[in-house]
Amino acid sequence: MHDRIASRCACCGHPTAGAPCRRCRGALTALHRAYALRPGRGAPPADLWRGLREVHRAVFALLHERAFLGLLRLPVAANLLAFLLVYVGGAWLLTPWCTAAFASPWPLLDGVRAATAEHGPTRWLAAAALLLGPPLLDVVCGALQEPLRVAAERAMVGPEHGDDAHHTVLRLRERAQVLAAALLLLPAVLALCLVPYVWLPLLVLLGATAAAVVWFEAPMAERGLALPARLELLWRNRWRALGTGLGLQFAVFVPFVNVLALAPVATIAATSAYLQFDKSRHASAGFGTVR
Repeated sequence: MHDRIASRCACCGHPTAGAPCRRCRGALTALHRAYALRPGRGAPPADLWRGLREVHRAVFALLHERAFLGLLRLPVAANLLAFLLVYVGGAWLLTPWCTAAFASPWPLLDGVRAATAEHGPTRWLAAAALLLGPPLLDVVCGALQEPLRVAAERAMVGPEHGDDAHHTVLRLRERAQVLAAALLLLPAVLALCLVPYVWLPLLVLLGATAAAVVWFEAPMAERGLALPARLELLWRNRWRALGTGLGLQFAVFVPFVNVLALAPVATIAATSAYLQFDKSRHASAGFGTVR
């Protein structure tokens, strides 16, 4: 059964009976506690840049912040296994299929195949990695990143956070929804990869969107927001979310970060960026559901 929430804190996004919120007291601090933060939106280029910087800050926090000491062994080991399974194993499985697809004639569209045969298999591999990589990585090791998400929120909003959280760590239904949506989009994305000139920016945009939808799911689902509410909140803060997604795409290609820390970095970056989202509409309208 889903119950309507009366109000939510505009700072931490949790249900609250009134001000100040008992979890965050209406205060938000940067991960390294150097200065206070204020949730909200800015100009699109500024928010895009802030989202990109969240990924860099997450890498720095993992290496230097005391909040994550003693929490990294299992998330890093899970990321290593998941990266090998998803990206290395996926490339091993899909490379012969992509190559064979462009080696045989296509009914009615063989001219398109011939024009793109040289780079087509590489484009299709990149499309599969950018679109399916984030949801598959989340399915394999996302649940094991939960201690990092909780530690990041406690570092930013206070130790009271999470004492009575109602989330489900596995979130099998939410993860299955996102993965199914990515699989349904894959044929259209593969077709876009054959369009001259526009395929690369479209692929980067779709990959960043996929990364944002996947990694922002954890802090929003933990607050009981159903999928339509999560998507609405992402759209409202689309530039910061897109910047974070772009940063996570770049991280896929950074040595050691990708193999050891892609999921931990994504978890911390998305958590920090979510807390800085403009949640005022959700706070006043009580947008969301409790499971």
